[in-house]
Amino acid sequence: MRSEDRGNGDGLTPAIAGRMLALLCAIAATWLATHPYFGVIHDSRFYMVEVLRNLNPTHFAGDLYFQFGSQGSFSLFTHLYQPFVSRFGLGAASMGFAVAGEFFWVFALFCLARRLTGERYLWLSIFAVIATSSQYAFFRYGEFFVTPRLFAEALTMLALALLRSRPAASLVLLGVSAALHPLMTLPGLVAVYVYFAFAQPLWWLALPAATALAAALGWAHVQPFANLFQTIDPAWFSVIQIRSPQCLLANLPLGDLLEIVGAFFWTGVAAFLTRGQERRFLLAIWVTGAAGLACAFLGSDLARNVFITELQPWRAAWLLKLVSRICLPMVIAIPLGKSAMVAKRNANPFAITVLVTMSIILVLDTVRLIQMPYDAGFSYLSFAFVIAALMVICVELLLTDKQYRYIRGVSLGLAVVLVCMALSRWDMRTPWTKFLEAPAPPPRDLTAMLPANASIYWEGSVEMPWLRLKRADYYSCEQGTGVVFHRQTAMTYEQRTNNFAPFRLVHPDSPDTCLDFDSPKKPDRTRGGLAKLCRKEPGLDYLVMLAPIPGVRSRVWKSPARFEDARLVNGKPFVLSADRFYIYSCSDLR
Repeated sequence: MRSEDRGNGDGLTPAIAGRMLALLCAIAATWLATHPYFGVIHDSRFYMVEVLRNLNPTHFAGDLYFQFGSQGSFSLFTHLYQPFVSRFGLGAASMGFAVAGEFFWVFALFCLARRLTGERYLWLSIFAVIATSSQYAFFRYGEFFVTPRLFAEALTMLALALLRSRPAASLVLLGVSAALHPLMTLPGLVAVYVYFAFAQPLWWLALPAATALAAALGWAHVQPFANLFQTIDPAWFSVIQIRSPQCLLANLPLGDLLEIVGAFFWTGVAAFLTRGQERRFLLAIWVTGAAGLACAFLGSDLARNVFITELQPWRAAWLLKLVSRICLPMVIAIPLGKSAMVAKRNANPFAITVLVTMSIILVLDTVRLIQMPYDAGFSYLSFAFVIAALMVICVELLLTDKQYRYIRGVSLGLAVVLVCMALSRWDMRTPWTKFLEAPAPPPRDLTAMLPANASIYWEGSVEMPWLRLKRADYYSCEQGTGVVFHRQTAMTYEQRTNNFAPFRLVHPDSPDTCLDFDSPKKPDRTRGGLAKLCRKEPGLDYLVMLAPIPGVRSRVWKSPARFEDARLVNGKPFVLSADRFYIYSCSDLR
């Protein structure tokens, strides 16, 4: 790390305090504007239902998500989450964990960025990470909902930040992270190993030894290596291809592929420009990313190995992408600092670095907005916040002379206003989501129509049975998230998806992963179609539908909040909406 990047050692004067406050407010406003809170959504539902099942095991006994094994067995997170959900309710606990997790994530980012770039480019690096897309191979780092991934990423970043100064503490943090989410921690563990191996070549001997040990454990069927020599059969593989395409690199969208290529480029250039331990660290990250993607392609796409597919080594891309964003200002600054042309013209390399970095961020966000104009996490208003925060950061980093104190005062005021505005719109839960998360008991008029021991299918919303009624759902697309880990889940999920396909109320061009696995079926929302479904699924008792089925007697439940399910179809929003639900009994049709 260069000495001039460490700061000048001055005390905390009012001017410096104001500058720091303005920069912190700009970063906070950017984070809030690009990470709104939508409640218990996406993968946060799986960890919440794990907690609810632990609290009431019998209520979820027949749910496909748990029937053959679930993801909760791979993490201690639900056991830490459970007391808070039990004490404060699922809505308050989820929001509290989201706030805590995001604070921790940003703190860890500060630590890692400071370790890599020093004080001089710290704020630019933080802004580059937060303001630009975090997309990598179907997923995003720094997610705006509660999963152990958020905490594992933060712990991994903090561990890497301490790697050089406190290696023992770094390993402890990685151990804690692995207990929360081993798949997200694995890239950090590999990066640490490669980092030390570059310095001490004898460390490379541990690789064949570890491989031999894993092979021996695999032959002995010792977990988690029991699947090491098993192959995914064609029937199972076909389900994974449709329901979990992210596990196969052949399914990687072109946009995500370009993002990964860009991450390799920026990290590689940064490694080339730096020296010593910084170069060793960046090369370790680069090698980890390359090894993870190569292992995923060879082991999952080509060999169809069960263990490697479950391990999902492509997740190494998250760390590579993050570090590439942190290094962005450094990649620009180092050549400028050595440029004879810059020195000859007496230009300010730091000012040029700031302006070029901000220009790149604006270009990336503009392209992002054009490509995904309906992205819930990054709207036109989010882009406006980014531009305003960018102006604040430029003023605070470049206009440091006393003659600009009034401009900096205006900048500070703008930063405070931005935080207040962003905070006021951070909670973007819909009335339906708030209804699902409410601590009150389930509506009595609804529970009277659905006996406690009966199995139910709730069209369009697994959240209603799971979160509001706190009971099993017979079938939903979300229940197929475990098809990679359990073959029986995959086969049962395929069967139910095909049986329920004629009843799906979705746009015909919807690119979701709930498509039927046989030849596409025509809609058959008729009495005959419903009777056929009930005969095919003898374990199904009741269906709760979003629209009435002609010629079939139903009971109607009026919801106090309107249900809305928004998704993108061909780049445009498509919304399913209803406030009346139609309940049908299979016993009337069999």
